[in-house]
Amino acid sequence: MSRVLYRKYRAQNFDELIGQEHITKLLKNAVRKEQLSHAYLFVGSRGTGKTSTARILSKAVNCLDLKKDGNPCNKCEICVSITNGNFLDLIEIDAASNRGIDQIRELKERIEFAPSKGKYKIYIIDEVHMLTNEAFNALLKTLEEPPSHIIFILATTDVHKLPATILSRCQRYDFRLGTELEIEKVLKSVLKSEKLKIEDEALKLVVRNARGSYRDALSLLDVIVNSQLQSKDPQKITEDEARAVLGIPEVHMVNDLLSALLKGESKKALECIKELEIKGTNLVQFTNFTLEILRGVLVSKISNEDITKEYPFAKDLTIKEILSLIKEFLDVGRNLKTTTNQILIFQMLIPIFSEDTKQEGDSTIKRESKRSSTILEGKSEKIEVIHSDVVHLEIDEVKENWKRVVNSIRPINTHLYAFLNSSKPVKVKRNELFIEVPFKFYKDQIESPASRDVISEIVFKIFGTHCKLSCCVNENTKPKLQSSADVVLQNVPEKSKKEEGIDIEAVFAGM
Repeated sequence: MSRVLYRKYRAQNFDELIGQEHITKLLKNAVRKEQLSHAYLFVGSRGTGKTSTARILSKAVNCLDLKKDGNPCNKCEICVSITNGNFLDLIEIDAASNRGIDQIRELKERIEFAPSKGKYKIYIIDEVHMLTNEAFNALLKTLEEPPSHIIFILATTDVHKLPATILSRCQRYDFRLGTELEIEKVLKSVLKSEKLKIEDEALKLVVRNARGSYRDALSLLDVIVNSQLQSKDPQKITEDEARAVLGIPEVHMVNDLLSALLKGESKKALECIKELEIKGTNLVQFTNFTLEILRGVLVSKISNEDITKEYPFAKDLTIKEILSLIKEFLDVGRNLKTTTNQILIFQMLIPIFSEDTKQEGDSTIKRESKRSSTILEGKSEKIEVIHSDVVHLEIDEVKENWKRVVNSIRPINTHLYAFLNSSKPVKVKRNELFIEVPFKFYKDQIESPASRDVISEIVFKIFGTHCKLSCCVNENTKPKLQSSADVVLQNVPEKSKKEEGIDIEAVFAGM
């Protein structure tokens, strides 16, 4: 192949753009009726066809032999030169590397000149959200009163970063990600043209990893094709070849790790993680693959389908346990992006699921599996239904483990840790946990929405259930203590005080 696939098979007219019919129909009508805007904004994820559409539109508005439906002919001198990338009246600017005001000023100076060959001079500004504020201001003035022979086509993946003043002066078109069927259709067409064969499972791997991007799908296929040229049958792509090239782990590796974690087999889980390390597995890919499998397991549980043959670890799993697994691996995915020691992130999963942790957790909660209970009061009867997966807290067990809750919050929020360290649990009523605090100021801080979210997450991790948190103020606390900064800050680490710049007077201003 002389060119990479995504360039070789780039769409050359509106009809070749897959999955964007809601856009191409409007653009063809606009070209055909000569109802063109001076500025277009193409919005969408990478690889959805924004730049290709911009080039096709550039052809169409300048085409010397426009088709009746609004498509460019792709045969005239202008269409051919745009296809070859040497049309002087089409200027493409990468705002990621030309984002300053100087570049926009230069653009403003050049737009006054009439087109050299075409009817319109087209400026395509890719990743326009990368421009500086000064550059945006300069561009805005140009967009307000552009010459009649100029058309701007702005493309962006992050439209929320654009100023409202820019948005209001453009016709906006939103490009959507391709469905799996649409991506598969494109790949099959390319494979047929290249006279290549691919196993169904290998094709599914490419489609799944493209994540809706047509360009990514062709790029991944390109990599696989080039890497298997030395195989026994270079014209046929197997699942094993695709999996090896893309760095996608085998299903059994996910099954083994999840089974070991769910059974609390720490040694086995450690061996599975060691295998990932030895094989040089891309852990981000592994995490995404695991989440895809967990998504499939969740859907199967909801629809009552049996997939235990394919995923043995899913046997007897409840939906609540699947959601817990998904949450843990979502956390792993986030943490992998912020650390250089990725294998440690996986090893940190083991204590969460280990037998010791489970036993420790079991000693702090009491599970009730009653479906219903009947309470008779005089001549009246009251029915109370309790679902089998509800976890009821007991105050004695909460008191026993309250220090764990408080200490778990310490690395997340040192201020909240200081407030909670002066609190104590007093009672549990219908899964509402009441804690006693010395001052109203403490109550206000602990019951804020942000604090509630943090506490709720920690309580769920330790006790296996969510509960409502309420604070009650101890009225017997001596008023004079309310003015003592040491009461609040005595347990805040000195390092955190310095780093967070705690202003003691400001903290107590509202008390």
